[in-house]
Amino acid sequence: MKSKGFIFFMFSCLFALESASQVDSLKKQDRYYRHNYENDFFTATDRYYTQGVYLEFFLSGFKKTLLAKTLIPLGRKSQSNILNYYGMSLERQGFTPKTIRHEGIFYGERPFAALVYLTHSLISIAPEKRLRLTTRINLGLMGPNLRGAQEQKGIHYALGNIQPLGWENQIENDYVLNYDLFLEKGLLNTKYFEITGIGELRAGTLYSDFALGSMIRAGWMQPYFNNLGITRQKGVRKVQFYLYARGKIKAVAYNATMQGGVINRNSIYTIPADDIERLVGQAYYGIVFTYKRLGLEYSRAIVSPEFKNGLVHEWGRIGINVCF
Repeated sequence: MKSKGFIFFMFSCLFALESASQVDSLKKQDRYYRHNYENDFFTATDRYYTQGVYLEFFLSGFKKTLLAKTLIPLGRKSQSNILNYYGMSLERQGFTPKTIRHEGIFYGERPFAALVYLTHSLISIAPEKRLRLTTRINLGLMGPNLRGAQEQKGIHYALGNIQPLGWENQIENDYVLNYDLFLEKGLLNTKYFEITGIGELRAGTLYSDFALGSMIRAGWMQPYFNNLGITRQKGVRKVQFYLYARGKIKAVAYNATMQGGVINRNSIYTIPADDIERLVGQAYYGIVFTYKRLGLEYSRAIVSPEFKNGLVHEWGRIGINVCF
């Protein structure tokens, strides 16, 4: 698999714009940069989903990319009361078994896996209806070509930790093509407290699943359906400080990080379909502080066992959100 050529193709599809003049006409909308770093180091574990790095921009010009037409806005595009935020992100993730000290294939455990994918997204908000629809198309790669083994070994060497064993048995090279939809509906919205209902659907070569859940926010905050958390607009709260909790139950049809790629079925070791847990619970809880156009977040995540004899897993996340 020629990973460099495929990555170049993805960038070409995502960033091809129709005309600079059309992009310039859209510059008045808020623009955002998000950076999230996730690691189970924050929860003193070193297993399963062990690290994730997310770099994301929301720019109005992304509305004119070749893949933007695959994304779904709420209502008609011409409706002035609909807020549409088009984004691009680069995401890298790593997965390991419950221990990295086991030589050879660790049967009955999660396999090693490395992922990198580009995401083109649209967050479409209808403030009056308290609705938010997020659609995402993900294009990327998984497998040894992404050098996940070298990355984890380098981090462990720099920190003076033991070197991980077993990466030679990781999920083999394959392509990632996924389409995701997330629908959120405000159920209770007051000045200091909100409850939001959540529905999620993902389908493709990486994840195929469906989830239902809810989110609670409490504290000093802007309404959830007004923007992406912070804004350049005048007359809004400058300082926000609130807590949130988000939970969901997920019905799992396929997970390539455990079952291997859909196209390339030659992975040395994968988890059999009969050992995959078909109902998985997941929760996030955290704290957010924002001042004007800068937001900071720290959160923890917990997920129930994803396969037979698996363990509950937790990790932490640090997030930065900038409006410019």
